[in-house]
Amino acid sequence: MARYKLTLCYDGGEYYGFQRQKDLPTIQKSLEEALSKRFQEEITVFASGRTDAGVHAVAQVAHFDTDKEFEPSAFGYSINPLLPKDIAVTSCERVDENFHARFGAKSKTYLYKVCLSKIHSPLKRKYYHICFYDIDVEKMKTACKYFIGEHDFRAFMLADDEKQNTVRTIFRLEVEQKGDELLIWVSGNGFLHNMVRIIAGTLIDVGRGRIAAEDIPKIIESRKHVGTGKTLDACGLYLWSVAY
Repeated sequence: MARYKLTLCYDGGEYYGFQRQKDLPTIQKSLEEALSKRFQEEITVFASGRTDAGVHAVAQVAHFDTDKEFEPSAFGYSINPLLPKDIAVTSCERVDENFHARFGAKSKTYLYKVCLSKIHSPLKRKYYHICFYDIDVEKMKTACKYFIGEHDFRAFMLADDEKQNTVRTIFRLEVEQKGDELLIWVSGNGFLHNMVRIIAGTLIDVGRGRIAAEDIPKIIESRKHVGTGKTLDACGLYLWSVAY
């Protein structure tokens, strides 16, 4: 039995997240069905993490096991025709049997895309959060520094489970403006449910003047989902990369 690492790109707009769910379209379901058809055996995949409904991925990582022989470098040519058009395997490589896509991940980087527009943007609505308000980007950049480091981010998750460990470390949080695009980059050792989307919503509210950048530490320390910005649309979120 050999283990293989896959890198996936997908448009999550039509899916109920990565994880397989009964009677609902998910990335895992589509991938496992394609792999099982390709190898003529039941294949189970394990991903670096479960992206939520509507979230996209530029480089999601997963692994699977099989004893069938094949050439990994050319695998995309045989598997992608079996996948829906909004999912693609961009690379495949054989890895050590101890490799695990989820438990071996050291950090993940997400990108959240915002379109700054005073009018409706039909061609961007599926891939950006559309922001109609005036934004002070410098205030947002100031707020970023308060998130860096190890903190209890319980305030930045929706589902509240007191038993869950909500301490995470953020290595990088940056806001970059390119014309009418606002790009929010965040890297960390792990993220809570909706954490990136809530952080992005909080930064937007800082830019609008609704939250002071200097109040971010108080919000974090409160450990309560009160005072944060709203949870932004899933369509603007992209899993950018996973580091091992």
